Amino acid sequence: MDCNSTSPLHILMWSITIIGNIVGLLGNGFITVVQGHQWLQKRKILPCDFLLINLSASRFMMLWLKSMSYILDFTSTERCLPSQKIAYGTIIWTFMNLASLWSASWLSVFYCVKVANFTNCLFLWLKPRINKLVPRLLGLSIVISSIFCVPSVIKYLGQIRDGNLTVILPVNVSQNEPYKKYAFHLQLSYTSINICISIIASTFLLASLWKHTRNLKKSGLGSKDISTQVHMNVIIVVLSYIFFYLAFLTALIIGATNDFKPNSPESFIIDILATSFPSTHCIILILTNPKLKEMAARILNIR
Repeated sequence: MDCNSTSPLHILMWSITIIGNIVGLLGNGFITVVQGHQWLQKRKILPCDFLLINLSASRFMMLWLKSMSYILDFTSTERCLPSQKIAYGTIIWTFMNLASLWSASWLSVFYCVKVANFTNCLFLWLKPRINKLVPRLLGLSIVISSIFCVPSVIKYLGQIRDGNLTVILPVNVSQNEPYKKYAFHLQLSYTSINICISIIASTFLLASLWKHTRNLKKSGLGSKDISTQVHMNVIIVVLSYIFFYLAFLTALIIGATNDFKPNSPESFIIDILATSFPSTHCIILILTNPKLKEMAARILNIR
């Protein structure tokens, strides 16, 4: 770490970034362990829980790699390390990010189809089939996205092997020049597709909630019931995902189109925006999932 990066502002920025990273590791690790344990116990898993495991496990790996970059940042005397191992860490981060984004998007679609009430023929066709479709769609989308990334990865590794690129500490969105050069356009493409899918799903959920509450009022049953609560929980998950996703996408675009100095306030702000997405969203997932919320309350001894 640079000597001139020990000002109170830098210490505050480092603290926020590290705390966010730790919260994300604990939250996503908790979801992975709880859902994975139940999977091993019951020898079967619901599609919703399968998506949650993929989402939390990939985010955990992303945050763990970012934590390793912070440790290297503190312990290394030089910022730039010409190492293929660090390049591999950056590539793994990219693919884990890809997996997490697709998992979250298909989770939004799953919630939308399961919860939304429409008599449309497409919804009626999807409802009994979504359990089988979602895992297949997740696998297919990850495979197709990975195939499109392979040429850029090969070119990236070739440049490093030939010594034409110096690798900066891994998975730092605001500072990794090779990552910005070879992965930005592809990542921007599939993140845009993911955000569109989630926005469409949230729009259908809001329309379904409005229709449901209107029918309740017309029938004189009030404006709240179990279905309304389910709608609200799912909408909170999907809308929070979109909000933090947009923050993440903003950090990605700013970091890729600007050259900020290492440990500058701008680079820290970008890192905080990028970390807030996997960290904060996992807490919302826990609080809106009755099973995860109950287990968290039991662990923390909260009644």
